[in-house]
Amino acid sequence: MKKMMLFLIGGILIGVVLALGGAEMIERTSGIEFCSSCHSMKAVAQAYEEDIHGGMNKFGVKAHCVDCHLPHDNVAQYVIAKGYSGAKDVLGELFWAKSFDWVGNLQHREKFTYSSGCKQCHDLDAIRYEIPKAYLAHRDFKMGIVTSCVHCHKHVGHKDIKNYIQTQQL
Repeated sequence: MKKMMLFLIGGILIGVVLALGGAEMIERTSGIEFCSSCHSMKAVAQAYEEDIHGGMNKFGVKAHCVDCHLPHDNVAQYVIAKGYSGAKDVLGELFWAKSFDWVGNLQHREKFTYSSGCKQCHDLDAIRYEIPKAYLAHRDFKMGIVTSCVHCHKHVGHKDIKNYIQTQQL
């Protein structure tokens, strides 16, 4: 019985340490400081820092990269997507960064952003009363006709990104 209790307590302690360590790792690898540490992301980071979501707003509030570029539907999906996209980004930086078509890929922005992240901060039900014109503009989204925020908000998150990308030397 004593061995079983020690085993149980040890397992709980290991689980807590792994969970806290994992949460800390996820937090430290979620923002612009980490994401822009790769050379290929410098232009993207510069465009982000000039955008309202990069802190150029009256409150100085910044979104983390993962706020837009990972799904926020549930924790399991988020963690799996974080691991997958992180591995893909590392491999891409090592093998494909110089041949990657950054400007062309802007047309596929819906594959790289998640509306569930937008809805973490932007309450579409609230804009119904605050800004009636905005409510009408988002009606198609609420009805499921438009399924992605970046379908309409094409340049959100990275101000003048095309200009930054085109001037970046890889």
